[in-house]
Amino acid sequence: MSAGAAVLTSPSRRPFESDDLNEIYEYWLAKRGQRRLPSRADIDPTEIPKLLKSVMLIDVLREPVRFRYRLVGTSVVDATGEDRTGMDFDSVAFISANPIVLEQYIHVATTGEPLHSLEPFYRLDTQREYDVDRLLLPLSSDGITVDMILVYFRFKTGPYAAR
Repeated sequence: MSAGAAVLTSPSRRPFESDDLNEIYEYWLAKRGQRRLPSRADIDPTEIPKLLKSVMLIDVLREPVRFRYRLVGTSVVDATGEDRTGMDFDSVAFISANPIVLEQYIHVATTGEPLHSLEPFYRLDTQREYDVDRLLLPLSSDGITVDMILVYFRFKTGPYAAR
């Protein structure tokens, strides 16, 4: 795992410096309650409207573990220059060029632990880079096996950075 990544093993409130990262993390913790993991059914987009543009939902497929973009927020689409909705990770150039990203998703899918990372992020057509905080939050329909990952991007640089 990259030096900028941290697994969130204790459910402490407000572990981040930014309000939006804390908001999405606290939302995930609240939806989890006393369970190990919340489910996709627990997530209500109307409860986090200001965060949606920077959210992705990633399907976790098994045998072998692989990933598919289920939903990609508008800021993420704009920042990457492509709408990856419905695409598998293995067909995305960014994932191929940055294997650590795939390793992080695999870690979350296999351990069920949330993960925060500071990562480069770039637009494919212009190669413009952004620095982002990325939060990977596992979801499970049975409370045990991760079958989806809620992802939140906080752009630290570029036109999508919080002002």
